[in-house]
Amino acid sequence: MDKKKPGINRSIQAERRRLLIDATISAISEHGLPKLTLAKIAHIAGLSAGSVNFHFSSKEALLLETLTELAQEFEQRILLALDSAGNNPAHRLLAMFEASLDPEVTEPRKTAVWFAFASEARSRADYQRICGEQDKKIFAITLQLCDEVIHLGNKQGQMNPRAMANAVQGLIDEIWEEILYAGDGYDREDAHFMYRSFLASVFPWAYELPGKPGVDAGKLTTADKSLRVIRAGKEHLSAVAPLFDLYRQFYQQAPDPRLARKFIGDNIKGERSVIFIALDHDGRPLGFTQLYPGWCSVSTSPIWTLYDLFVDPQVRQRGVGRSLMEAAKEMARKSKASRIDLETAIDNYNAQALYEGLGYEREVEFYKYSLDLS
Repeated sequence: MDKKKPGINRSIQAERRRLLIDATISAISEHGLPKLTLAKIAHIAGLSAGSVNFHFSSKEALLLETLTELAQEFEQRILLALDSAGNNPAHRLLAMFEASLDPEVTEPRKTAVWFAFASEARSRADYQRICGEQDKKIFAITLQLCDEVIHLGNKQGQMNPRAMANAVQGLIDEIWEEILYAGDGYDREDAHFMYRSFLASVFPWAYELPGKPGVDAGKLTTADKSLRVIRAGKEHLSAVAPLFDLYRQFYQQAPDPRLARKFIGDNIKGERSVIFIALDHDGRPLGFTQLYPGWCSVSTSPIWTLYDLFVDPQVRQRGVGRSLMEAAKEMARKSKASRIDLETAIDNYNAQALYEGLGYEREVEFYKYSLDLS
């Protein structure tokens, strides 16, 4: 007689618990806490009410687990963003803002759940403990970063870091509330413009005012010849290599112009990749993208992996990255490829917005594995 493997049972149990927590988020968003029942949660999850009781001892246990998981997800997203932002406090404060407004964390369902629990926290010590502890942690981080940015500008005697931290958290709370009421129609591009404008207004020595969203002034396009996107050949090696070196530095690699030149040169000479470079009307290199060819066994068709995309920081948000991506798509279509694959860091929100705006879809059905052989 076959015995069930404990590992498989644990895996199924963990998946069911995750499914129930996600269903609880949807149920609270749809019905609110007062009208929430286990039957409604089970219906959304596609499970029986009895299975809910099997995985959680009570509705309250399921609610506490849901709130705890949301709090941990939010805190981990903040800490990961800070860790990836380096040591510059201005970069870290901006990263905290962007992580706080990450679409995955602030999807309308989750903001509805946060506000639902917050409204009950005054009369519930357990809710208050979870929400209160997280608020204290995030505010302490914000206060420290504001204090460090103030020191960057030598404004210690003119600005109060606690007041600035309250303003930062107040703006984040206001945006969360707008997301709650606007739902999927919320204009996140406008939110980015608003908080970047706020940071540039209060900390002008650390941030620059952003261009207004939706305004074409300052945009670089191939239509008006202010931008050219061409496939790089050996004659463009001196233009691409410095950008490639900066790209590697973005991913915490030491500057190495010689290595960058050799690698790009070998790729062009051996046709190991396809590189597109963006140039302004004076021929100055502004950015590049590099794609590697491959094959899909399932569709028996060519595919391309868009591995590198880099734009000079001075011209970001002006259409350079989008133009490079469009050139890559056109090349892939002409090669009869079935798709373009790419990866990006989970906290690279600007890149994610660009990719999703161009129709790229985030993979949710497969895990990515990597074996380090270095």
